[in-house]
Amino acid sequence: MSEDTAVEYLARDAVAWIRMNRPDALNAFNDVLRRELTAALKQAAEDDDIKVVVLAANGRAFSAGADLMEDNSPDKSDVTRQLMEEYHPILSTIRSMPKPVIGVAPGVAAGVGASVLMSCDQVVMAEEARIYMAFSHIGLVPDGGATWLLFQALGYHRAFGLITEGGSVSAAQCLELGVARAVVPQEQVEQTAADIAATLCERSALATAEAKRLLRMAATASYDEVFKAEAVAQKKCLDSDESRQAIARFKNRSK
Repeated sequence: MSEDTAVEYLARDAVAWIRMNRPDALNAFNDVLRRELTAALKQAAEDDDIKVVVLAANGRAFSAGADLMEDNSPDKSDVTRQLMEEYHPILSTIRSMPKPVIGVAPGVAAGVGASVLMSCDQVVMAEEARIYMAFSHIGLVPDGGATWLLFQALGYHRAFGLITEGGSVSAAQCLELGVARAVVPQEQVEQTAADIAATLCERSALATAEAKRLLRMAATASYDEVFKAEAVAQKKCLDSDESRQAIARFKNRSK
């Protein structure tokens, strides 16, 4: 891979490995990283041979957030436009694609980098990793959907304290809160993600996609709305070849 490539993409065994590649800048988001990450995520989402996406990062950090050294950093550009047109496609693709996305944090995930990590369907963190809300230190509020994500994970009062005081949530706390699926030594984070991805690849892609859609829906829908959506999804899954074959194998084992 060229050192000028801000994102590395590797498809292997039905898994798309996407690695942010600005380690010297702690994978801070500049124009190139935003553009290349959007393209890589869409490539994985549209590839029928891919069943799972792993979003990782080279170096010692997941992402330090927006690159404030960039010429068109928020204080020098239309930040509303930038968030809506350059960051939102990244986050919405992670959340809406039918394939599960596993976020891998070797270190800190700060600012909008924390939003990207928390938007993933599963999160693996190194023991020294943390989610850091630095916005209040520079007179800003969280963005990238971070207030919604933190409210869902922490509740109002803990999220308010974290945001307004500019604190952090350790990997161990993320595990306790359910934000992280696993917390392991740094050298094991990618292998742990690979193991989770391998398990998901063995499952029905349709059932996994429907489970993701239903859980995303559950955050804002009523019980009755989710119940009805589950009933429709269950019929779709039962009608699939994957489900029929899996049920047949189960019956044969039972016999």
